[in-house]
Amino acid sequence: MALYRIAGYLFEMIFDTSFLKKKSSELLPGFSLFRIDKEEADEKLLLRFETGTPLRNWTLEPQYRFTFEEFDCAFSKDENTYLFRMALPENNIPWLVEIHRESATFRAHSNLNVFMPDYILRYFLWLVFCVAALSRQIVSIHSSVVMHQGKSVLFLGESGTGKSTHSQLWLNHIPNTELLNDDSPFLRVEADGNIQVYGSPWSGKTPCYKNMHTPVTAFVRLSQAPYNRIRRLTGIEAIAALLPSCPLTFAYDKQLSESIYSVLSRALLQAPVYHLECLPDADAALLVYETLKEEKRL
Repeated sequence: MALYRIAGYLFEMIFDTSFLKKKSSELLPGFSLFRIDKEEADEKLLLRFETGTPLRNWTLEPQYRFTFEEFDCAFSKDENTYLFRMALPENNIPWLVEIHRESATFRAHSNLNVFMPDYILRYFLWLVFCVAALSRQIVSIHSSVVMHQGKSVLFLGESGTGKSTHSQLWLNHIPNTELLNDDSPFLRVEADGNIQVYGSPWSGKTPCYKNMHTPVTAFVRLSQAPYNRIRRLTGIEAIAALLPSCPLTFAYDKQLSESIYSVLSRALLQAPVYHLECLPDADAALLVYETLKEEKRL
C-alpha cells in the first residue's frame, strides 16, 4: 500500500504481489515527492486504486473510442460506474479499470499486471484520478506551466505548437522563473473560491514533478506564426481556448463535462486568457511577460 497527496487530496494505491517485484521508483517515476505516511493523513481518502481484483463482465457499448500510443481505447458508463478499456489491435484480452463512488471515496479496480508497460499504469492512474478529482472541483489541463514571483502562467496549445519551448524561453530569458509542470498540472477551485494550479506526478516527457501550487495569473494559448502578436480573449473565445486542453474523453459524459465547465467558469472570472501567435524566440516570451506586467498580472 502507498499513500499520496495530489492536488491536496489523498490517493491510495494497493498493488498485488506481482507489482512488488518492481521498485516503486521504476514503476511510478515522479510519485515519490507526493508520497506521505499514513500518520500524516488527517483527511478522508479521495481515491483508492487496486490491482488484481475481479471485474464485472461489461457488455455496454462505449460512449467514446480513442487511441493512445498503439492501443485501442474505450470509455463506458453504467449508472455510477465508469470503465476504461485498452487493448492492442491484435489482442482480444484488454486491460481494464473500473471506477465507482462509495460515499465520499472513489474506488478503482484493475486487472493490470506486471507485464504491461509502465506508461499504461501511469495513464490509467491519471484517468482514474481525473474522474475522482472532478468531484472536488479539480480538473487536469494539458499545458506547460511556469512560476514567476509566486504566480503561474499556463501555456496551452495542440501538441507540437511549442508549449515546452515557450516555457524554456521564459526559463532562459526571464529571471526568477521556474517550471512547475510540463504536461498535466491540475486546476483546483479552493474553499475560498480562488483558482490554484498544482504540480502533479504526470509531466509528459519532461521529468518535472513538483509538489507545489500557486495562484493562476494568466492562460496563454499558443499558435505558430512568422511573427509575434498577442491579444486578450473574452467570452466564447476564452472558453474555446481552455476547453480543448481538458480531458476530451470526459466531454462525452454529462456529469464529468459539467464539472469541467464549472471549474473553467471560475477560472475565467479570475485569470485572463490570451492568444499568442509567435515565433520560437526570446521576443515572444518577452512579449507575454511585458503584457502581463502592463496589465498588473505579474
